[in-house]
Amino acid sequence: MKPVEKDLKIHGQQIYLRPIAIADTDDIVRWRNEKKVVENFIYRKPVSKEEHLNWMEKKVKSGLVHQFIICRKEDDKPLGSIYLQNFEEENKKGEWGIFLGEPDAYGKGIGTEAAKLILAYGFETLGLHKVISKVLAYNQASVRMNENAGYKQEAYLKDELFLDGKYEDLILFGAVNPLQE
Repeated sequence: MKPVEKDLKIHGQQIYLRPIAIADTDDIVRWRNEKKVVENFIYRKPVSKEEHLNWMEKKVKSGLVHQFIICRKEDDKPLGSIYLQNFEEENKKGEWGIFLGEPDAYGKGIGTEAAKLILAYGFETLGLHKVISKVLAYNQASVRMNENAGYKQEAYLKDELFLDGKYEDLILFGAVNPLQE
């Protein structure tokens, strides 16, 4: 994949997505290390500033990851991040993920709106046939967000991951491009 165009903005009703920038590093590191974010992520290790900058250089700048900052329209406040990654060009497939780092973004439909925007971007801009996500089964807010954004549960994997000393179930969601069905 080509990297995200630097001037791209994807507008929704209450938010917009803009490409992640180096200037977002402090917010990203703070958000990714918040307990509420970490407990809902598969990757649980703390993220350092250096690791994030390495991610930007190796993944984002190269186009392996299309990562955006979720901003509130009314005041341009950054609220979290959403991304597409693990692209399979031969299958025209990608995987999306999200994290909201600002507590004032919770429970307002912002995650669902961002999920719909990234899905439309994947289908319309990148020409993907399918977008998937992996959700820890206990994260019911994320389950509802996927369902409300148009994703369908495709698999329920019992005891799939060993996290924090116990096995956790994983749900796989998918959405197929309606123009390519």
